[in-house]
Amino acid sequence: MHWPRTVDRASLPLDAAIGRTIARVGRHGKFILIALDGGRTLAVHLRMTGRLLVAGRGERDAHERLTVGFDDGSTLRFADARKFGRVRLLDGDPKAELGAGIDALDPALDAVAFAALLARRKTPIKTLLLDQRRIAGIGNIYANEALFRARIRPRRRAGSLTAAERARLLRALRFVLERAIERRGTSVADYVDAEGLPGEFQNLLAVYGRAGLPCRRCRTPIKRIELTQRGTFYCPVCQQ
Repeated sequence: MHWPRTVDRASLPLDAAIGRTIARVGRHGKFILIALDGGRTLAVHLRMTGRLLVAGRGERDAHERLTVGFDDGSTLRFADARKFGRVRLLDGDPKAELGAGIDALDPALDAVAFAALLARRKTPIKTLLLDQRRIAGIGNIYANEALFRARIRPRRRAGSLTAAERARLLRALRFVLERAIERRGTSVADYVDAEGLPGEFQNLLAVYGRAGLPCRRCRTPIKRIELTQRGTFYCPVCQQ
């Protein structure tokens, strides 16, 4: 352990993972879930600058906060420059324990379920998309991109979307997330994957980080506003 606060205060003692075997690796929303034999799960949230790196014995990262060693001498290292990331060992159903909503790519998030999540909500649609308690897995970059693709302005009240707009948005969310996964994520700062490789989705961004640049559809300059203290980008023509 190189930074004790990396371990979430609600975590079981990490010693309980010693001697356990990894049964599978998955995720729910923004949490990477490392399921261990015996029913426990190591949940990792990378936050802004966290990354998991597979390395050999003795290899180090300047921002390493936590190291998991394996019998063959290899290691899984959690590095995090800004120290916002967290690791938590938990028992039981990870979704319930973590308080996360339905995963954005879960087939159960269909038109009916999506409509129920948005119904009568006065919250701006972008703010709702970022609420991990409702829909898990949508970050600021991907919310901006999906709303552009769906032609919906970020400040629209979530409950005001029509059935056709909800359908466009749900398709756009899945398209953007799946494309980002294919491209190994978005490296706008120092993010790299477990093999140390940067993502490539930043090369496909339509609005995020492009304030003042021409819209890729209509050439109107992209606007930037602050919405719930998050940088928000949109085209004032395409997203009316």
